[in-house]
Amino acid sequence: MIERELNDALRARFNPEGSALRRQQRRMLDILLYVDDICRRHNIRYWLSSGTLLGAVRHGGFIPWDDDLDIEMLREDYIRLLEHFEPSDDFVLQTRHNERYYLQPFAKVRDRHTILDECGNNLNYRHQGLFIDIFALEESPRPAYVCYGVLLHLLTRLQRGRTGGLARHIVTLGKSLIYGSIALLRPAMYLLPFKSLNHTYGAAPRWQSRNIEDIMPLRTIEFEGLTLPAPHDVDAYLRRMYGNYEALPDLRQLRTHSNGCRFLD
Repeated sequence: MIERELNDALRARFNPEGSALRRQQRRMLDILLYVDDICRRHNIRYWLSSGTLLGAVRHGGFIPWDDDLDIEMLREDYIRLLEHFEPSDDFVLQTRHNERYYLQPFAKVRDRHTILDECGNNLNYRHQGLFIDIFALEESPRPAYVCYGVLLHLLTRLQRGRTGGLARHIVTLGKSLIYGSIALLRPAMYLLPFKSLNHTYGAAPRWQSRNIEDIMPLRTIEFEGLTLPAPHDVDAYLRRMYGNYEALPDLRQLRTHSNGCRFLD
């Protein structure tokens, strides 16, 4: 973890209490706790991942400028979560199965009381609130994983910002073809050699493979004052993803995932 004085200065600069970003982070934490409760009650394994895990290690919580929250789980646990998820007045599950124009192979749990501007990426969605991402990992031949990731990335770029006409028909047809072929070929791809642990087919091709020995058995880590699941070897996991993750990025060139959020309550 970085020095407390530096961490406090970064929080004062980017996400002080009462700021729009801090309010957004706190609402995402509410979503995570809702998912965590379901996972605990049904013995579903998950862990903090990507920048969320990095934030836990380096900052003790959210990276001060981060506006998303990610968790991962193995595909068998992911399937069980989809089966056991209970929508509420506050939160709803979003997947490619229940949103016609949602293309991603991973789920989002969205807040019903906000509207997020995802840089034009969610204009066609029925649910557009704040969310956390839930990623599934499975063993797959790396070339097949990358190939499907590229195809879905191209389809997502075609859809971006478009709300009608030919593009929407191409997107829905492309979605059916991509996921239909994955369903048909997955059993055969399980039999192929040289598999590695990757995000499920269709996820961003740039993401690194995971190492199951870095993840299991799970441990816990402190995040925003809470004790939550984390990979077994956090250091190895983060170095595989980010290299020297302890170093701060260039604070003049930070990227965000959205253009802001509107609270309805």
